[in-house]
Parts: sequence; C-alpha cells; structure tokens
Amino acid sequence: MMFFCRWALALFFFSLASGTYAFSERDTAEEILAGGLRTNDELMEFMDTRSCELGIIPNCHRPMSVKDIAKLKELFRNLEAWKREAFEYLLPLHDKIKGRTFVIENNKPHSLKAGFGNISISLKKNEAKSAQFIESVFISAVTKLVMYDSFFRLSVPLAKAKKMRSILISDMGSDGHLFLDTFKVALDPKNWKRTEIDLKFLKQSEAYRDDAESFFEQYLEKSFTAARMAEKDQSYKIRSIMLLSTILTHAELTDALEKIMGRLSEVFGNAIGQIQSREGKLKKLAQDPKAMARMKKKLRPLDILFEKTPFRLTDQFIPGFYGHVAIWLGRPEELMEMKVEYQGKEISLLDHPKILPFLEKMSQGKLVVEALRKPGVTMNTLENFMDIDDLVVVQPNNIKNPADHILKALNLIGRPYDFNFDVETESSIVCSELVYQVFDQFEWPTDREMGRHTISPDHVAWKAVDSCFQPVLMYHDGNEVTKDLSGELKRLLERRGGISYVPSGNCL
Repeated sequence: MMFFCRWALALFFFSLASGTYAFSERDTAEEILAGGLRTNDELMEFMDTRSCELGIIPNCHRPMSVKDIAKLKELFRNLEAWKREAFEYLLPLHDKIKGRTFVIENNKPHSLKAGFGNISISLKKNEAKSAQFIESVFISAVTKLVMYDSFFRLSVPLAKAKKMRSILISDMGSDGHLFLDTFKVALDPKNWKRTEIDLKFLKQSEAYRDDAESFFEQYLEKSFTAARMAEKDQSYKIRSIMLLSTILTHAELTDALEKIMGRLSEVFGNAIGQIQSREGKLKKLAQDPKAMARMKKKLRPLDILFEKTPFRLTDQFIPGFYGHVAIWLGRPEELMEMKVEYQGKEISLLDHPKILPFLEKMSQGKLVVEALRKPGVTMNTLENFMDIDDLVVVQPNNIKNPADHILKALNLIGRPYDFNFDVETESSIVCSELVYQVFDQFEWPTDREMGRHTISPDHVAWKAVDSCFQPVLMYHDGNEVTKDLSGELKRLLERRGGISYVPSGNCL
C-alpha cells in the first residue's frame, strides 16, 4: 500500500513536469463548458416550445402542467450547478490576469511579474509554459462568455415568461433565489471588465499560438458576447442587464405581494375553520366498525374521496358543491401486492425506501392522504375523515403504474397548505392540488383568479363525468345513493352557484 501511494505521487509530479496534467485540465474544462452549452440549449429549447407561457399565443391562460414545472426547475437547477462548477472550480484555476492591466514582453521564457495594479507577461513562441498560460486565459474567457451568451439569450424570453419567472422565484423552497443567484455574476460589472481584458490579451498573443484551433478558440470565434465586446458595443450589455434587473425586481415585488395575500388567507382560513355548528351526518357511520369494514372493502388504491360539510363555515367560501378532496392509499395487503422498480430490480411497493417512513401510520389505519390548513399534507384514518354530510368515492380508470402514483402521493406528505391556492406551485399544496399533482397525466380544468390558476374539488369531480373516474360509492345529505351515481354526481355539480364545465368526453 505504501509503495502504491509513493508510485501515485511520483506519477502525479511527473505528469506536472511533462505537461500531461495540462491536457487533463484542458479535457476537464472542455467537458464542463460543453455541459454548460448543452444545459443552456435544453433550457432555450424548452422555452421556445412553450408558446403559451411566452405570451406568443394571445389570451392563453392555461396553467403549466406538473411535468413542465418539474422540467423547468430541473433545467434551472442544472444551469445553477453548471455555473457553480464553472465559477467556483474552473475559473479560479485559469483566471490568470484577474482583470489587471498587462504588458506582453516578447520572446522571453514565460514569466508573470506583478506590479502595482498591473502585470508584465513574458511569452515565447513554441514554449510549453507560454502555451499553457495562453490556454488558461482562453478557458477563463470562454467560461465567462458561455455565461454571458446564456444571459443574453435568456433575458428577452424570460422577460416575456412571467409565469416561468414566478415559478422559479416563488416555488423552489430553499432555492427561492436561484433565479437571481444564477445571473448575479452577469450583473457584476467586474466580470464584464475581466472578460474584456482576457479577450484583449488573446488578441495580442496571437503570434505565440500554434495554427491548430482548440475548442476554446472555436467558441470564441462564434460567441455573440465576444463579437459585441470586439465592437465595443456597451449598449447591448446595458440594455440586457437593465431588462433582467427590471424583471427580477418586478418578480420579487410580486412574490412579496403573494406572500402577504397568502398570510391573510391563512389567518382568515384558520379563524373560520374553527366554526362548526354540528357534527356531520355520517359520523355515526364512522363509529360502526362493521360498516366501516364493508366500506373499506369497496375502496381501491388511489380512489379519490370528496366530501361536503355545510355545517362548517369554511364550506361556504369554497366554490361549487364539494368542499374537500383526498386520496385513499389502499390497504397494506393491497399495496404489498404492487410491484415497483427500484435500482434495476422489481420489489414490493411496501419494501420501497420511500414507503418505509410511513409504514407505522399505515398500520394505524391512516390511509387517507389529504391537505389540511394545519398541518398541511398529512395522513388520516377514514373514520376521522367521515365527520361529513356528503361523500362520493370515484375510482380512476386505466391507471398505469399505480405504485408510482402512490409514491407521488406520499412524497407530498409534509408540504404546507397552499393559502394562495395556486396550482403552479409545488412547495405548498391545497386539497384539490393534491390530486392535480398525483394524477399529472390528466389535463385538469382550472379557473383563473387574481392572476393565478386555481383548482377546486368540483373541478376534480367533473373528471368523473368525463369517464376518467368512475363513481363507486355515494352518500348525499347523510343517506346512501345506490342508483345512477354518475347522474346524481352530475346533478349535484350542476347546482346553482356551481362551477361550470363542459365535459370533453375523454381523459386528456
């Protein structure tokens, strides 16, 4: 073992002396910068193909889908990860000039002499150290150019994409300032000046470079920002930076306003949520163990439960007939039979690591997942859920991979309640958004209120009329409905003051 360590150390110093280490650094730099280009291209392609979100289609008010929101966040996290790698690892290794004024001394072995605020750089043709120094400046310049090219490409689309900005700024949890942090390096005038000085050096050192063009030279030649710098086009930089600064400020103000509105909604909801005139008409049913056992046998994993509680004041402020919606996970013995892929193997759903933290609650009969004002998304027993007057249970039709949907539902547990009622936020969840997130393959009906897209329990219930879900159990005003459940559900949803909806006849 000692011999191996000495051999590895000797090989390391030999590679430094021979120059092979520089080639390794070059390959690493190329890989990092090429990855940044791919990430930027993916983000631009994503934005270019979202014409509604970019405002290209007039009066287009549909919400972004759950999958699109997840993809947008993934792309921006990838961009931030690239920026961190490039500016915290790659740039410190290769930023040799550091924005200082310089003088090149001709045909002398490479050296770097620092004066007061300036440096003297000696270069010699066909000398390895001179070539390595020039290449480092190339890497430094191209790292910053990739960032600026991305910045300029994204500034105008992001100025139009208010919805995307709102999601990026307000709904990324601890990454809430990721959007601003990703581009703050572009807003720093020191970085612009350093890039200009790097390009000036590369122009003056052309005579000391060989004829073979590297990846970095090729990128510099086609860089939009490098061309603007060569033309001394400061106006483009100023316009773009002012544009992005303006939309960032606007987005932060909008985010602050939404937080205020959400806080007011929370105080109001918690206050009126305590007001209840009586018990639910189905509570006695919940106290009958035999009746509850029969009911649970009728339920299947991923059934959706709707309830109405006209005796609670909160029910009066929810549009439509039903006031709350939840998801039935299924009995443990049913979940045990489900299979899910994990690390290339097919295992029982209950053996999945994401399930393990919830097994104790499942064993206690807490098989209803619902979003409550307090504590947010949680697990409750069906008996606790039954303090209600009305209940309808609908089963999804043709759901592929139900185990994956179970995992999605459990993944939302612990999220706070969404007092802004915005379907385009994932960091907080209201009851009907729970279904919206778990069944993300459907195009759900929504309403637009105060600049945000909302989904109510009745929006979800209407999908049963579209044949996406089949009503299998129903109670109205404390009495069981045994005939024409679909017709009765449609009649209740069409009551005066309800949510209007034209069924599409399909589940898309």
